[in-house]
Amino acid sequence: MSGIYQILNTAKDAFLASQISMEVTGSNIANASTPGYVRQRAVLAAKSPGEVAGNATQSGVEITTIERLYDRFIEFQMVDQSSQVGDASIRKETFDRIEAIFNETDGGGLNDLLNQFWTAWEDLSAYPTGQVERTALANAADSLATMFREYAGELCSIQTDLNVQIEASVGQLNGTLSDLASLNDKIVQGYSGGVNVNNLLDQRSELLKKTAGLIDIQYVEETGGAVNVFTNDGRALVQGNSSWQLAVRNNGGFYDVVYADNPTVPINDAIGGGKLSGMLGMRDTTVSGYLTELDDLARTLIDTVNAQHALGYDNYRNVGGNFFEPLGSTGARDMQVAAAILDDPNRIAAAATVNADGDNARAISAVKDQGLMSGGLSTLGDFYAALVGRIGQDVAEAGRTATHEASVMTQMTNTQEQRSGVSTDEEMMNLIKFQMGYAAAAKLAGAADEMLQSLLDLV
Repeated sequence: MSGIYQILNTAKDAFLASQISMEVTGSNIANASTPGYVRQRAVLAAKSPGEVAGNATQSGVEITTIERLYDRFIEFQMVDQSSQVGDASIRKETFDRIEAIFNETDGGGLNDLLNQFWTAWEDLSAYPTGQVERTALANAADSLATMFREYAGELCSIQTDLNVQIEASVGQLNGTLSDLASLNDKIVQGYSGGVNVNNLLDQRSELLKKTAGLIDIQYVEETGGAVNVFTNDGRALVQGNSSWQLAVRNNGGFYDVVYADNPTVPINDAIGGGKLSGMLGMRDTTVSGYLTELDDLARTLIDTVNAQHALGYDNYRNVGGNFFEPLGSTGARDMQVAAAILDDPNRIAAAATVNADGDNARAISAVKDQGLMSGGLSTLGDFYAALVGRIGQDVAEAGRTATHEASVMTQMTNTQEQRSGVSTDEEMMNLIKFQMGYAAAAKLAGAADEMLQSLLDLV
C-alpha cells in the first residue's frame, strides 16, 4: 500500500514540477519583448525518500530554484559601456550644434564677412571720399560685428542649455539612486525570506545601466544581495538601503555638482564618465575654449583697427576715433561698430592726412596680412580658418567615437540577448515538453489509482 502512495506522491511532484516549469516558460514568452528581462529556467532535481530494501531510490522530482540565465561579466561590461555611450552621445549632440554655427560651406559665414570687410577698406582707399564706398564699409563692418555677436551668443546659448541639462540630470540621477537603494532593501528581504527576486534583479540591472549612463560608477555586490555603488574615485552613492543625494551649486552662473550633505565641495572631477561628464566637459572646456578663441579674434581685430583708425582723419578733417565700440570687454559678444560711424560714414578716418587721401584706409586693409595671432605666426584670417578646421576635426572625431561606442554597446547587447534573451521558438518547444511531462504524470497517477483500486477490491 505504501508503495502505491509513493507512486502517487511521485506523480504529484511531477505535476507540480511540470506546472511550475510551464509557468516559468509562460513568463518568458510573455516578457519576450520586455526591455531588460532576463530569461528564467526552473531547475529540476531528483529527490530520494531514502532506502528501500537497502537500495537508494529516486522516487520524485523537485524545483530547487528558478534560475536567472544571465552572464555577470557581460552585465558588468554593459554597465561600464553605458558610461562611455552617455559621454559620447552628449559630445556628439553638442558638436553637431557647434558645427551648424561655424558652417562655412554655403558662404555667408564669418570668413566671407571678414573678406568683405577687408575688401571694403581696399575700395575706400581707392576712393576715400566716395559715399558709396563709405556706406558699403559701414554696412560690411556692421554685418561682421553682428555675425561675431551671433556666433558668440549661440555658443553661450549652448553653455546655458548644457547647464540646464546638468541640473535636470542630477535630479534624474538622484531618483535612480533612491530606486537602487529601495530595490536593494527588497532583494535582501526576498533572499532572506526565500522569495524569488529575479524580476527585482532585472530591474536593478537596468537601473545600474541607467545610472552609469549619467555618471561613471563602480559597484560591488554583497553576499546578502545588495549592491554598493561608488563614484569613480570611491565616494559612496548607494550602500545597502541608503543613498546619498547629489545637488548643484551656482558658481558664477554655472552649476557645479556637489553632494547634498556637503554642498561646498564640487565633485565635477569625480564624475568620470556618462552624460554628466560629457555636459560638464563640453560646457567648461570645449565650448568655453571655442568662445575664448572667438573673443581673442574679435578683440585683436577691434584693438588693431581702432588703433590704426585713430591715426587717420575723416571727411571733416577730424582725427579718427574708435571704429568699433565694444559694449564690454568680452570681445565677440559685445562687438559693434561705433554709432557715430553708422550714423555718418563720413566719420570713417580713411585719410592719413587732412588732404583726404586713402592711405589710412590702405593701412587698415593691410591688417589682414599682419601676423597678429598665435604669437605673430598667423593672420586674423588664418587664425579663424584654423579654428574652423579644428572644430571640423573635433566634430568628426566626436561622430566616430559615438558610432564606435554605440557599436560596442550593440555588440554587447546582442551577446547578452544570445545568453539571456528569450527565444520564443525555444520556449514553445519547452512548453510542449512540459505539457507532455504533465500528461505523463497524469497517466502515472491514473495507473497508481488503478493499482490502488485493484488492491482495495481484493481486500
